[in-house]
Amino acid sequence: MAVENTVISDGVMEIPGWWKCPSGYESLQKEAHALGQKELLARAKISDQESQYPAESLKAIAEAGWGAVTIPVEEGGLGKGITGFAVLAESFAQYCASSTMCWVMHTAAVQTLYAAGSTEQRRRFIPQVLKGEIGALAFSEPATGGHFWNVVSSAPRSGQGYLLNADKSFVTSAGEADWYIVCTSSPESMNEDKLMFLIVDNHQDGVECFPYSAMGLRGNSSGPMKFKDVYVPLENRIGTEGGMLYYNDNVIDPLFLLGTSACWIGIAQGALNSALNGAKKKVHADTGKSVTGYQVIRHELAKAQIKIDSARSMLYRVTEEMDRSLANGEELSTCLYPLWELKTLAADMVIEVTNQALQISGGRGYLTWSN
Repeated sequence: MAVENTVISDGVMEIPGWWKCPSGYESLQKEAHALGQKELLARAKISDQESQYPAESLKAIAEAGWGAVTIPVEEGGLGKGITGFAVLAESFAQYCASSTMCWVMHTAAVQTLYAAGSTEQRRRFIPQVLKGEIGALAFSEPATGGHFWNVVSSAPRSGQGYLLNADKSFVTSAGEADWYIVCTSSPESMNEDKLMFLIVDNHQDGVECFPYSAMGLRGNSSGPMKFKDVYVPLENRIGTEGGMLYYNDNVIDPLFLLGTSACWIGIAQGALNSALNGAKKKVHADTGKSVTGYQVIRHELAKAQIKIDSARSMLYRVTEEMDRSLANGEELSTCLYPLWELKTLAADMVIEVTNQALQISGGRGYLTWSN
């Protein structure tokens, strides 16, 4: 029996549009894919092979109006909320994972500045962000590993500001961002929570970066940074002197968990799409069949897509609740458990699906880059 409204392409049943995108975000998703195909994909090869930071791709994203996607329209942003952020991240990642991760961390930094910063700081930084400036987060430290909120660095008061000394690890856009929100502690703070956020310009004296050559996402310029005796004026402190754990739980962690999950889902979909396209083109002379003509391959393609769609379904269920929480004035920290579940599922899924895509691609899957 034929299924009503089902689309058939090259003998393969395609998933309907309503299953791929939340209602009301179809145009945004379409625009994101158009930019990905035009701007991101062509540069992804260079970015990956040469470990080249995707500056031009990030500029193209900003020029499209997506430099501050979560910021309200009246502040110059796109005003598409959490769901819009996830739709863009998942779409971009299908074309260039490095650009996407840089943009995800940039968005988290911009939202932190907007949520915790002053009106003056918003006016000073957000217009430049809309023109293409990149922000980044410098949080995790070697001494505390994955406990990135539990820093050992400090920035004591110094004149009309602070003297920052901090070693940071895994900073995305290290040495490439225009500014960083550095998480440190305030030894003089009267708060029980001594966590403090400071904005540091990339070109200040004492700022050093050490990007490493990784196995994947080779263009995101991720690596350790050192901040040695960096003077940060008072006007570049975000929020209060200490007491920033609230924003860690209600802005940074939620956007980081959601953005990386969306990125992993997009990477998986992009890998499967590439494997499927290659399998369609590869025809065996002895049978006259393309690789997709074999039932076992179709089974693997279907199972991989089911895994992606399962994670995608969870992604947009979580974004729906996050946007509802914000609309009702509730804290995003109430969504952390589902976000941790999502991140775990997406991280496992992307490994499984990319491995399946590799198997479907055969020997071509082992090439450094395959068209």
